Amino acid sequence: MKIVHDTPEKLVLSFVPWVFATVLSALLLGVVGFGLNALFTGDVSAAFWGLFAIPLFMLLFLVIFVRRDDLILDRDRNLLELRHSTFRGRTRVRHKLEHLKEAKLQSSRSENANTYRITLVLDGGMDAGTHAVTPIYASGRGAERGVAAINAWLAQDVDSHRSQA
Repeated sequence: MKIVHDTPEKLVLSFVPWVFATVLSALLLGVVGFGLNALFTGDVSAAFWGLFAIPLFMLLFLVIFVRRDDLILDRDRNLLELRHSTFRGRTRVRHKLEHLKEAKLQSSRSENANTYRITLVLDGGMDAGTHAVTPIYASGRGAERGVAAINAWLAQDVDSHRSQA
């Protein structure tokens, strides 16, 4: 996740799968181009696959798997908010910020690599427990940086920041 906004009052982290969505869209355009070429050369079977079947599958894949995740921590409103945006719509989950104890790094190991995601530990309210910020695990250091940013933000002495302002 990328840190979008970081002040003593508010922390905003965002995950937008630009690379995945761009590659999938480029592949979709390539397949449609193949289908158009097949249509113009008279190959009806290849045109069907290139203009209908494969693009339909790829669009379905885009709609299901491409999603934006935003985490907003707001001290002024005592708010922890998770926003998820997909082609199908948006959802929002809210908790009281006072229930957020810490962020943890959760890992998943496969044959080739380790992948990570951010989880939040809530110690109060009706949803006490550990909750993933994103449903997917990702490679790279984004989740680790996000966990460090959240925990550092939670550990800040807010009263001293406000008295200096």
